[in-house]
Amino acid sequence: MKYFLTGATGFVGSWVADQLVKQGEEVHCLVRKTSNLRWLKDLPVHYHYGSLSEPESLEEGIAGADYVLHIAGVTKALSTDEFYKGNVQATGNILEVIKAVNPQVKRVVHVSSQAAQGPSPSADPLPEDAPMQPITDYGRSKLQAEEVVREFWDDLPITILRPPAVYGHRDSDVFEVFKNIKNGLNLKVGKVDQYVSIIHVFDLARGIILAAQHRNGAGEIYNICNPEACAWSSVIEILQRQMNKKVLNIPIPYPVAYLFGGLMEVGAHITGKPTILNRQKIKEVNNPFWVISPRKIKDQLGFETELSIEEGLRSTLEWYREQGWL
Repeated sequence: MKYFLTGATGFVGSWVADQLVKQGEEVHCLVRKTSNLRWLKDLPVHYHYGSLSEPESLEEGIAGADYVLHIAGVTKALSTDEFYKGNVQATGNILEVIKAVNPQVKRVVHVSSQAAQGPSPSADPLPEDAPMQPITDYGRSKLQAEEVVREFWDDLPITILRPPAVYGHRDSDVFEVFKNIKNGLNLKVGKVDQYVSIIHVFDLARGIILAAQHRNGAGEIYNICNPEACAWSSVIEILQRQMNKKVLNIPIPYPVAYLFGGLMEVGAHITGKPTILNRQKIKEVNNPFWVISPRKIKDQLGFETELSIEEGLRSTLEWYREQGWL
């Protein structure tokens, strides 16, 4: 079967490409001329040079594809407009091309985010149909992208997946937490010990592929995460134990962290390089609960994660060490 992937050069997309190759599938990847191909260069995949902002460049790869996996997305940007273009407009562009050149596609999988729904009011896991209350520009753009997808549900068999925080081999964001622990530090914003849903990239990649291949799921939205949420302090404790480290907990008052996030934004605008550490990220961290329920995807598609949080953290730590990142 032929798969067309967006975001294949990134953290999650490269894992999906790798797993599909291992299954013996034909994998086609949308890449830019400037894309870093380090995670794909050893895989027998086909490159299609183009951009989600240039619909005509998508046609060759999408034509004849059995499955289209839209994994690409903008997670950090210098402006709200950049989030809109990278997440909302881009989604509309690819769906328009699929409808025009390959309306018989077996399945389209759109990877959204827990951020589209926003934080949960308590530790009770939110189902997919809970009120949508995103609190960041990123989250709002992912919600708008989902609304675009819904406009195509009558024309195309599309499944939406909402993962929470994703960690694992190749990730450079949660890696900062590992690095801090190695250095004996744990920077904690405010007094909130967040209770969060989480998933290892290995399991997320499995779920994306299952959502494409399963006969059910078209026109549905699924949360995808480990069955049990965890306190962020538990993640720190697990990493301390696995790394044989004792950390110094450094509390940072929320107003100070928010001010620092603002300074990071100023620096980002000066350098032209967006940062994930900004005031909106600090706002996310200050919410105590980010918990979603994976019950629906288990009941309807039979999906369950294979890696516990402890196993996933251990595997990730080993990879960082093997690669010389730690």
